[in-house]
Amino acid sequence: MDSELELIRGWFAYFADTRRGYLETPAKLPPAELTRDRGASYPSLLDIFAHSQGALYFWMKDCATFPFPPQEDESDGPPTIDALKKDETYIQTQIQRVMAELTEADFSRTITRVKGRGSDHDCQVPVRDALWHLVEEELQHRGELNALLWQLDVNPPVVSWVKWAHTVGRIKDPPS
Repeated sequence: MDSELELIRGWFAYFADTRRGYLETPAKLPPAELTRDRGASYPSLLDIFAHSQGALYFWMKDCATFPFPPQEDESDGPPTIDALKKDETYIQTQIQRVMAELTEADFSRTITRVKGRGSDHDCQVPVRDALWHLVEEELQHRGELNALLWQLDVNPPVVSWVKWAHTVGRIKDPPS
């Protein structure tokens, strides 16, 4: 049975591999479809993806045992596919480093979540809880993107955990 550390690393590897499709699929849509307000958790398809990147960055920089180098050329304008692709490369590079350096002991270390931006009070969050929160956050917004793409008659790049795990050898075929 996998340890919790192996499970977390697996989930974040799965997200890294499958998030690419959530940039490639919308890139095929007309620009007006990418930026149209759809009345979802964040206005547009690009805004939802940008929010999920922001959540990864926000929590991971605090979970890390090293300082994240500053992200270059952050724009205050609306997100674009090119900017999201660049940000995704940066964020995934940092996440890979966090996952490589993460230990079981780190799970009980706490990070400070200050009042404001999504928190109504100051609190100490164990790294374990922050990482599992990111799993929930990713799945929530991925489902939202799927639903919005289906409304456009576009097949989302759904890759189930089981299919991905089989592809990378985490799940094996039965013996012959």
